[in-house]
Amino acid sequence: MLKLFSLFLFLYVLSGASFADYEGKHRIIPVQTFKDRFTMSELVAISAAYTEDDYIRAAVAKLANANIVDLDSDLIKKDVDYLRSKDILSENRA
Repeated sequence: MLKLFSLFLFLYVLSGASFADYEGKHRIIPVQTFKDRFTMSELVAISAAYTEDDYIRAAVAKLANANIVDLDSDLIKKDVDYLRSKDILSENRA
């Protein structure tokens, strides 16, 4: 039942006309769309930090097992803030 709901939610998100128009709703996007938001230099910096940083390894593992990303969730905000604190993301990119 949970897998069916996840599939429905994923298909519903994909059916939207634009990911930019959220009208005050939670911003839920496919995980690949989230990954595509990172620049090549940001991905290289994440990869370089991956071997030495337990937090980044855990964040990457969470995304590897996800289908969707809620951009307004506290966990995603915390992960992005962490990347910013490590100078992997700039203030304007976070």
